[in-house]
Amino acid sequence: MIQIKRSLFLLLITAGILSLLSLIFSLWVYTYDYNSKLAGHSSSEATVGVFVETSGATCGDNLCNGAESCSTCEEDCGVCSGTSAPSLGSGGGGGAVYSSPNFVISEDSFNLKIVSGESETKEIIIENIGSTALNLVVSVTGIENYIIFNTNYLSLNPSERVPLRFTINAPEPGVYAGKILLTYQGITREVLVLLNVISEGVLFDTTVTVPDLYRVLREGQRLPALIELLEIGGETGVDVTMNYIIKDFDGNIRYTESETFYVKGAKSYSKRFSTAGLEPGDYVLGVELIYIGGFATSTAHFKISDSLITPQTWFAIGVLVVALIVCILAILFFRHSGKQFKATMRKR
Repeated sequence: MIQIKRSLFLLLITAGILSLLSLIFSLWVYTYDYNSKLAGHSSSEATVGVFVETSGATCGDNLCNGAESCSTCEEDCGVCSGTSAPSLGSGGGGGAVYSSPNFVISEDSFNLKIVSGESETKEIIIENIGSTALNLVVSVTGIENYIIFNTNYLSLNPSERVPLRFTINAPEPGVYAGKILLTYQGITREVLVLLNVISEGVLFDTTVTVPDLYRVLREGQRLPALIELLEIGGETGVDVTMNYIIKDFDGNIRYTESETFYVKGAKSYSKRFSTAGLEPGDYVLGVELIYIGGFATSTAHFKISDSLITPQTWFAIGVLVVALIVCILAILFFRHSGKQFKATMRKR
């Protein structure tokens, strides 16, 4: 009996360790697959993706991209640095050294909750980590009417850090989404910006949360979300209208729905949203809580992937692997126990 208990104890420990390793492996595969496209996912109210876009490589289009380099297309990429001309009569010559441009940004997302009519100033630090000077063009989509930059052009020498400041002038209450674009010769860094514009002296606070496993969806897959409402400063009870909105980061509304209900104190509920017709890309799920004398908002970021493999897929694979391991170990355990029992019976 003691031997059986020890075997069962070892079995459970082994199953637990293998289960943990299986889930870690699943998460690692997911991270490896998607972090090449996404810089990361953040809180339930905002997430961000940093992308590098390259256009088709054609020498003479004023864009140094694709297979182009200073040695193959000086017209677009400029003269190679570190080039030395071969000496006459020498056995060899110096080769061209292509200096690859690259830069990083200190902030890759902004999730701002701001009162309508007020302003807020933020800053991004851009660092040139390449070995060539950069001339960045600053632009914005989706929130062009509500944002002002201190400059639309940035010049950075190698290893130089330069601040980019911008001011948000909050419009009417609502949910707004846009992108700040930093571009150099076909290389683009995107900073996703979410604006939750509320009215002054709100009576309710609201949040919308998308589960981590559903931050990345397949095309057409339904989006689950948890919506929470909390009455601030007492429980008077009031009829509210809740607007549900899905927007892209160009500011276009892609889905809208509305309902009215009574709230007193607090309320939380789950809801699933259709993503039919949404192309692969980044989107914002926003909720707008409207009631007499007030307007509250909240947002959550999600992504439509063009891959059939999503976080839910890897999670399901991990669970399946764990279940198979446990089943195999259980079969081996019972076989071993059966043999020991038969051997004991023969001795008697």
